[in-house]
Amino acid sequence: MIEVSDREFEFTLKLRVECPNTLWKAAAHHCMNIFDYSRDDIIDLIGPAEDPSIEDCLLMLALPARMAGCTMLSTAIDAAGAAKGICG
Repeated sequence: MIEVSDREFEFTLKLRVECPNTLWKAAAHHCMNIFDYSRDDIIDLIGPAEDPSIEDCLLMLALPARMAGCTMLSTAIDAAGAAKGICG
């Protein structure tokens, strides 16, 4: 029988999204190349480029599919106080 460690860790990363459109492009590229999603699938998952779901884009890029030797227990994004940024 394999023993399971009782160690749990919380990893915190604080980000400021300065350009939602650039974030969306990176997340869409990831979806197309890693998961072979269609444009419609991408829009359903992370929203359209004109109004991206910032939280979903961040999750798509930041969370690994699997970390060796680990089980992901939860994910959370707190967007309290976040405002949509403007970029050129």
